Amino acid sequence: MRVRSDHYSSFIIETHSDERHLGLSVGPRCRKDPAMTWCNKIRQFFSLDGSVSGNLSGHGDEVRTVKRMVRMLHTSDVHIGHIRGSAGDHAEVCQCPVYGIADAATQHDVDVLMVAGDLFDHARLPDSAVRSTLEILTAPGIPVVVIPGNHDVHDDKSLWQRCRRDVQETGIQLLEDLEGSSLVMESSQMTIWGRAMNDHEPGYRPLLNAPPRPSTKWYVVAAHGHLNLSSEDAHRSSPITYEEISSTNADYVALGHWHVPTDASHGTVTAWYPGAPMGSPGNGTAALITFSEEVQVEHVPIAGPANGCA
Repeated sequence: MRVRSDHYSSFIIETHSDERHLGLSVGPRCRKDPAMTWCNKIRQFFSLDGSVSGNLSGHGDEVRTVKRMVRMLHTSDVHIGHIRGSAGDHAEVCQCPVYGIADAATQHDVDVLMVAGDLFDHARLPDSAVRSTLEILTAPGIPVVVIPGNHDVHDDKSLWQRCRRDVQETGIQLLEDLEGSSLVMESSQMTIWGRAMNDHEPGYRPLLNAPPRPSTKWYVVAAHGHLNLSSEDAHRSSPITYEEISSTNADYVALGHWHVPTDASHGTVTAWYPGAPMGSPGNGTAALITFSEEVQVEHVPIAGPANGCA
């Protein structure tokens, strides 16, 4: 059993030449502090140059880092605004899928939660529903990394633009650069790269511009699109090829767009579609990735609240 109070994770967003600190995952006593949210708490200890000072919990716990294996819960195609849970009463915009994801992330004691596109089904959701979704996902105090997909594209009218303040205040780590951006985390042992989508069309290639393997111990690439299995798929939008997956030289490629668990590994690179967390028969899974001496993938069930989300 691992003790979360011994685990602290730092973040840096890199967009071209720009680099800035965004957040810190803190221990459980800090998360229980009623006076401030997780995101507000961590901002007291980071400056824009990345320096850290002070203690986090108010009980004398100094900032420290423990190097160990990393666990990631990988999900995609959550489709808040369309999917409804099967049990109990539900909010007008059902939040059962994200309750299930947050519960699974806590149950499996993960270090990071990756949403590889289509967290939201469309951009017409009320701001309050977007805020609720983000708050539920970040409530456990586990870092949440998101890339936009084809249903929640990051264009001028996107909910990501409209609800930018909610994204910032809840601590969601949105990889929003249209050319791609990287997030360095877990004591600089892991780099996560992803490219935001602004138009789901054949000319958009999710893995275009994926940078060479960085110096961090682990490298994760996130992409939302269609895996081309043959020449008959050439017309598909947001295409991904096995060769592109292999050329990332990543430890893991976190895919989204297909709603059933699918192994897309190629060469030395492990890649999966995790399956949708809720919806059609056959859904109800996420991928649990363990990064240690090797990359291990298992599929875990996702279940919404038994009594609904109302």
